[in-house]
Amino acid sequence: MLARLGNKPARVLIWIALAAVVAPAGATAAQTPPSQSIGWQDEVRAMLGRRAAAVLAQDEKTYSSTMAAAPAAFKRNRLSWLRRMRVLPIGVYRLDFTGDEFGEVTRAADRAHYPGKEIHVIQVKERIGFRGYDVRPQAEDLFLTVEKTASGWSVVSDTDAQDLALQSERELWDFGPVDKLEAGGVMVIFHPALRSAAETVLSMSVASRAKVKSLWPIPWHDDRIVVMIPTTVEELARIIQTTFDLSTFVAFAASSVDRSIGGWTLTGPRVFLHWPNFRRQNRSLQKIILQHEFTHRASFEVSGPFVEAFNDEGIAQYYGEQEYTPSVPDLRLRVRAHRFSEHLPPDYLFSAGPPDDIYLAYEEAVDFVAYIAGRFGRAAGARLYRAIGAENHISAGTWRYHLDHACRTLFHSSFDVLERGWARTVIKELS
Repeated sequence: MLARLGNKPARVLIWIALAAVVAPAGATAAQTPPSQSIGWQDEVRAMLGRRAAAVLAQDEKTYSSTMAAAPAAFKRNRLSWLRRMRVLPIGVYRLDFTGDEFGEVTRAADRAHYPGKEIHVIQVKERIGFRGYDVRPQAEDLFLTVEKTASGWSVVSDTDAQDLALQSERELWDFGPVDKLEAGGVMVIFHPALRSAAETVLSMSVASRAKVKSLWPIPWHDDRIVVMIPTTVEELARIIQTTFDLSTFVAFAASSVDRSIGGWTLTGPRVFLHWPNFRRQNRSLQKIILQHEFTHRASFEVSGPFVEAFNDEGIAQYYGEQEYTPSVPDLRLRVRAHRFSEHLPPDYLFSAGPPDDIYLAYEEAVDFVAYIAGRFGRAAGARLYRAIGAENHISAGTWRYHLDHACRTLFHSSFDVLERGWARTVIKELS
């Protein structure tokens, strides 16, 4: 089974509005409580700037100096991470502490853990861009604990916020040495023990990328692809930070959501293989899986925050799997058992629940794309996807409102009418 995560991971952003405190008439500056750390944010930003520059330069001495107060085990772990990156074409590396989103999440318990120290637990955007592949770097979260020392600020941990379900990003090279292979606009990153398999994946990926370019109806401009092969499902789950059972799935296309450039932009796209499952498929099915994921990759250029999972998976199957064959056994069983809901599935049904329900969700999604293609032309599903992605991301309205608006604009029909027409066709053809 195939899946796409629009944001890696899907996070809940908590926005906190702080009321302004206005001093009473006649109050003086002396009445304002003194701050223990005026300007600490700028000092920390300067330290993070040195740390990021050291990563790009592979300057271990400077990188280590930004962890002067850290435990020895943390330093060793991060230095191993830095050394493993040497084989990769890192063109961009930044650590941006803006105070947006979560900003600072320091609690009394954190201060108690570092008695007598001035510490802050902060959210930092780690931006990593591969030279020649990423037009815009990925933007993922680190939750760093920084401590003030006599010589300046030091990173001392990146796990103190885990009990808040705020995990720092992990990359493939966090789990061991990596290597890369490149050809035809594709880079495959893997652990050295998988070199032989990576060579096969690379050749299939080059062919699958070319196939998707011919099948996806919308011009695909940023068509470089990065494929990563975690060895175990545990590595995969930690990298993409999933909370659902991965045993049903074989691959994922993922990207960051960067709100600092244009409000809502997908950046740093990656394709991840669930290797224990992917390797068990025959060569023909592996190619179809790659085409499915690369169709997701192509669609990232025209995606948006109101795109639902049935839009995502429907287009990936219809266009990515070469030629859609209307084989929907689970849907047929539901119709004949009078258990067909006559509605397209909500997002959660594409990842949670029994495998049969997940398979059904995929079948319903692709069948709907086939239905509108039959009425409005082969490109209808892609055009609808692009129209939903173009909806104003700051405008009012639920995803259903924006979907309906896109349907009316393109097809002069509400989504409700299209969904009912599809349901009647399903019942008629599969009863």
